[in-house]
Amino acid sequence: MLDDLFPILADPDFQKPGSGLMSFPAYVYVYKADREYAFREALPQLRERLRRPNVGQNSLAVNIYDALVEHLEEKTLGGRPLLDRILEQEEQDPEKVDRQVKRHARSEEFVEQVASRFSAFAQEEGGLDRSYVFVHGWGEVHPYLRASQFLDLMEPHLRGYKVVLFYPGTYDNGEFRLFGELSSGNVYRASCLNERLEA
Repeated sequence: MLDDLFPILADPDFQKPGSGLMSFPAYVYVYKADREYAFREALPQLRERLRRPNVGQNSLAVNIYDALVEHLEEKTLGGRPLLDRILEQEEQDPEKVDRQVKRHARSEEFVEQVASRFSAFAQEEGGLDRSYVFVHGWGEVHPYLRASQFLDLMEPHLRGYKVVLFYPGTYDNGEFRLFGELSSGNVYRASCLNERLEA
């Protein structure tokens, strides 16, 4: 899995952050949801292949669900991690907790935290170029944050690197569906890499 994606990401012209979608350097790679475990095994292998001397790319991989959990652990309320309070309230008032987690997942503070991590990675010194940030975990973070919402919120921050979202679902006629069932609600501005592979 992901072997088909390697030639695109290894292409020196595609690696340049300013190439392709100049105004919005975001891409989506769709894979079948039942291949999730195969994807999890394949992503580190893809990153390692990109690091090899003939390609020379160091990439960053971020599970967006894990990033949200870390954010909720770091944020405190009354001297305690917000995540602890959320977990305590979950059984008593699940709807309130749902609203609260959605608000934090779509907050400027969370987006800034993620964006600063991406930007710091892109600007690190070292021998390898850093063109790619891989973001996955969309099945886990649903329904708190949709990939389309994330891209909308990240738009002002996408500079100096390309974002590739790994999306467990389907893409057809400009519409992404999580797990092949749940509509994205709108068309992402990101380019679907699967279309490039089929061309």
